[in-house]
Amino acid sequence: MSTYSLTSNASTGAGSNGPSGTATPPVLDQGKALDEALGVVKVQAFHMKRSLDASKLMDALKHASTMLSELRTSSLTPKYYYELYMAIFDELRHLSTFLYDAHMAGRHHLSDMYELVQYAANIVPRLYLMVTVGAVYMRVSRQTLDIKGKGKALDSTPFDAADGGHAHPDVPPIKELMKDMLEMTRGVQHPTRGLFLRYYLCGITRDYLPDVLQDGPHGSIDDSIHFIIHNFIEMNKLWVRLQHQGHSREREKREQERRELRLLVGSNLVRLSQLEELSLGVYQSQILPTLLDEIVSCRDVIAQEYLMEVIIQVFPDDFHLRCLDIFLSATARLQRTVNVKQIVISLIDRFAGYAARAREDAAANSADGKPSLGALDDARLFDVFWTQITELVNARPEFTIQDIVALLVSLSNLSLNCYPDELGYIDRVLGMAREKVAEAAVAEKSGLADSKTRSLLQQLLMGPIQTYHKNVLRILDFPSSSTQTSHSHYQAEGQPPSPSLGGNFTDLLFLQPYATRRHIAHACITNAIRAAVNDAFTVSTIEGVNFLLGEVSTIMVRDQVDGGLFGAKRKPAPSADPLEEPDIPLDWEDAQEEQTYLAKLVHLLRASGDDLHQELLLLTAARNHFGEGGDIRIRFTLPPLVIALIKLARKYYYSHSPLARTDVPLILRTIHQTITSLNRAQEHFTDDDGYKPLFKDDLNASYAPPPRIGHGLMSPPDVSLRLYLLSAQVADEMREEEMCYEFFVQALMVYEESVSESKAQVAAITQIIGTLYGTTVFGYENYETLITKCAVHCSRLLKRVDQCRGVTLVSHLFWADDAVKREEGKPAYRDGKRVLECLQKALKIADSVMDQTVNVELFVEILERYVWYYEQKNDTITIKYLNSLIDLIQTNLSNADSPLHLNLPAVSGGPLSATSQAMSVFHVDHGSSGRFSLGAAGNSSGGGGNGASLVSRKTVSDQAIAHFRNVLLYLEARRDMETQMLDSASVVPGMSAGFAGSGAGGGRWGSIEIPRR
Repeated sequence: MSTYSLTSNASTGAGSNGPSGTATPPVLDQGKALDEALGVVKVQAFHMKRSLDASKLMDALKHASTMLSELRTSSLTPKYYYELYMAIFDELRHLSTFLYDAHMAGRHHLSDMYELVQYAANIVPRLYLMVTVGAVYMRVSRQTLDIKGKGKALDSTPFDAADGGHAHPDVPPIKELMKDMLEMTRGVQHPTRGLFLRYYLCGITRDYLPDVLQDGPHGSIDDSIHFIIHNFIEMNKLWVRLQHQGHSREREKREQERRELRLLVGSNLVRLSQLEELSLGVYQSQILPTLLDEIVSCRDVIAQEYLMEVIIQVFPDDFHLRCLDIFLSATARLQRTVNVKQIVISLIDRFAGYAARAREDAAANSADGKPSLGALDDARLFDVFWTQITELVNARPEFTIQDIVALLVSLSNLSLNCYPDELGYIDRVLGMAREKVAEAAVAEKSGLADSKTRSLLQQLLMGPIQTYHKNVLRILDFPSSSTQTSHSHYQAEGQPPSPSLGGNFTDLLFLQPYATRRHIAHACITNAIRAAVNDAFTVSTIEGVNFLLGEVSTIMVRDQVDGGLFGAKRKPAPSADPLEEPDIPLDWEDAQEEQTYLAKLVHLLRASGDDLHQELLLLTAARNHFGEGGDIRIRFTLPPLVIALIKLARKYYYSHSPLARTDVPLILRTIHQTITSLNRAQEHFTDDDGYKPLFKDDLNASYAPPPRIGHGLMSPPDVSLRLYLLSAQVADEMREEEMCYEFFVQALMVYEESVSESKAQVAAITQIIGTLYGTTVFGYENYETLITKCAVHCSRLLKRVDQCRGVTLVSHLFWADDAVKREEGKPAYRDGKRVLECLQKALKIADSVMDQTVNVELFVEILERYVWYYEQKNDTITIKYLNSLIDLIQTNLSNADSPLHLNLPAVSGGPLSATSQAMSVFHVDHGSSGRFSLGAAGNSSGGGGNGASLVSRKTVSDQAIAHFRNVLLYLEARRDMETQMLDSASVVPGMSAGFAGSGAGGGRWGSIEIPRR
């Protein structure tokens, strides 16, 4: 074999292989040094590839050696050195490809090349070239083994006969190549250069390592494991040694450089985990103990933290599960300053994710619907980690409350994912969190105010709610809950059970700030409402009501000592914690959304089965909670509660339950008390009340006034009046006369005391009259008292128009519907004289209305009522009233058609006036069509002529005229029908569709004088 020298001509300018403690040049020179090195690499790579194309291997190796000599530099930081390394690595691929093709073609044997490159003058390019040739040699050997394994003869390796390649190639054992390269790479002990050299060794040989189980001359998986682990140990030593270079004042800089190089060390473990034939036994007996011994013995904090994290992430979950004790015992032997918390959290989170995936797969494949996790169920992971974490917390007093809570969050995720049915596990986690938070609060540690700690505690509390989203009341089954009769766990540990329904969950929740409690309350209520829609979830126990409204969501139900409806109370400036982030105050829309959730929750209160008494107790318990909400909240929560009570009353009444006789009056009295409380609620609020629901930016906005509290809501009196009337209907339906009378009395009192606006009075009295007209339960005295009161209120309305229509409407109360079934002894109330009095009074009020347009409309409406009562056989309504009213309407229409002539001079604003008489508000266009005109078409002289002024009345609306015509058409139809019936032989003269003859005082339809149209 030839012994040509591969000494580089540029070796003197490529940097010296100086001592490891050589100082790194300033950062400003790094870019310049890198550019110079990349320039050399570019030039030498060009010459190398040109030599390869010309099949001049020796020249190519010389240029490759010169190019690799740039890696001897100590002038670059790891970041810039990596860029240089990648540029050279890309160029070396061309050399590897050429060496493989040349060997397979028989032109150059790799054994000669492997020995030749070792004559390079400098060790760095020498070892890079040796590793490059060795990797190609391993590739050829691996392919030869693969061909032989497929049953082909070794002689079938394709050699070119023209080159004399008839001889069998010399294929060395891969085992020897790996051993030789490992030994040779020990020659570079500079941390940075050695790390990159070994990284190159690991990367370029990764695809050619043996992975068979049988041992042989070409190695087995054991040799690959030894190769990778040995390379990892050496790289880790170089990586740790990098920390001790240079001056102590550059410690932080070196730590940053080490973190930039950590992926090089971790690549060995990644390749180790990718071995195909790697088994649990090998991992448990050889790999893990060796790795852990190296990690523990290096005594470097950065290395221990990173490498433990890599082991957790790269190896399979099942391996970790079987070797958990070994791993955790090694964790306890790490340096005291190592972040053990993060290592344990990563391991727990890995198991939690594994359990979640395994549970989904098991649930999909399980026929009985009870998934089994197999190894996870047998390992009892929670007990192992619970013991580890408690010992770790006790042994590390330097742990902050944030560190402890972070550990508990991971442990809770493990518990909820792996063992969701073991409620005691998550309860123990919450109990420990409650204890540590309480201790930190007593010690006044600042960690509780940290936003990260608050976020972790919120995440810890959200875990059970998200896991048990189909039934949030599973929390009541926690061992620490006061609903559980057995507290063996707490008695065994000497701890008293919690007095709260939610146990440790509620106790921990009450230790949180306002914002966290509000977030948990919203999550709990929204999950409950969503579960009711998707999974038919209901709240069927008193404990469930008290838990939701009195503990978890109490912040939504009532004011708290640290906040109210619109957010947390602001702390005084001297006592405010600078680390605590201020909570953003809520606005009115947020408060509306929050209370709407509570209103929806009312409809979830349903007893299981047909236990109506239990449902009454549930609603009563909810009412007690809502009653503490204040004037704003009850405007949202009490109306749906009243509706739920009304539904329950109807269920009782139609179920024929033996308890209906006692419970129905009780429900009605509860409804009465609830509506009365709602009616007393304050309607308007000022800033002095302590409620400021606006953002700070909105307070300064001048373009749009901020919405007031209660904006968009119906006032409490209006809601109460409607609820009283609805309850009165229910009481009437259930034949409860006294309660029905009381509901009407309360409605009238609300009308008298709280309804003052004119439009609101009209709407309210109309609703009262309509509801009262449909009742059938009243006797004579109670009914007469109520309708008389309604008549008085109608006559006292502010506007004459409203008085007229109200009196007309109240007349129906004196002529009840006798077709409705009533109780014996309670006939329909009918008083024709009172009806006539109401109609006559309505006519008098209508006549006094100054607006003639409205005047005619009211007369037509009253005429319609006369016709209706006449048809209903009210003997006080006779033909003469109908004819008189028709004549009155005709007269008013005729008068409206006559103009008023006043001898007034024409109006003139002068020659400079910008207006004209046609622009006056009193000007009427007499040529308008479609109406009865109030001006004469023949006298339209305007402002000229003899100077006479035409004062025109306002026209009658088309609607009133059409209404009057429709009434006349109806009268004509009734008259024609009566005529046909009289002409029939089966009808006795004197008997008509109206009354039983003229002797009744009514007359016949034909006697009505209908004017011609």
